[in-house]
Amino acid sequence: MPHSYKAIIFDCDGVIVDTETMSNNIYTSMLREQGLDIDKKTLLEQFTGFTNQETMRNAERLLGRALPENFDQEYREQFHQMIMTQLEPISGVRELLQKIPTPIAMATNARRLEMDLKLNKIQLTDTFSVRFCVEDVKHGKPAPDLYLKAAQALNVAPEDCIVIEDSVTGIKAGCAAGMKVFAYSAEMDQATQTAAGATACFDSMSDLEILLGLS
Repeated sequence: MPHSYKAIIFDCDGVIVDTETMSNNIYTSMLREQGLDIDKKTLLEQFTGFTNQETMRNAERLLGRALPENFDQEYREQFHQMIMTQLEPISGVRELLQKIPTPIAMATNARRLEMDLKLNKIQLTDTFSVRFCVEDVKHGKPAPDLYLKAAQALNVAPEDCIVIEDSVTGIKAGCAAGMKVFAYSAEMDQATQTAAGATACFDSMSDLEILLGLS
């Protein structure tokens, strides 16, 4: 039976656009050059959904030393180039967004420049006219600040919002905000997402339409 809701708040990376695969591939390659090989489990648990600063701290902890000063800048340059040449929306996203009758918003751990670049590239800037990035709050995900700020902007109580997420970090943020969280599992482990607090998991946007009562 579909869940009741008055608004939907989307994460961006890994939910609207497949940037997390891009980002993880770049990080894996760059960290290997530094002498650190990370497996998929570590990648998903410690490098997916976090801010860049947190990701670098996790890498330095695993590596046992500081990363080169230009590491973050080099990562951003590679990521920007990949966005400009390869970025596409997740399959079925456009069709899903056209069917949603309730207010929607975006809440992402990315910086504003990156968020706006992605939305502009896939021509969804107007669709997500209500959007917030990590620079808009004191604490990014897994703290609830971003999702609470989005709910406030939509004038909808947190308990009446559904969050669409994929990463453990984002799922925890949505749960901490008192919202139901639907987790996109195409590239993630459902058991891990459920353990993080996901209300339901889905493998495609058509499955999400069913969860939302749109089809």
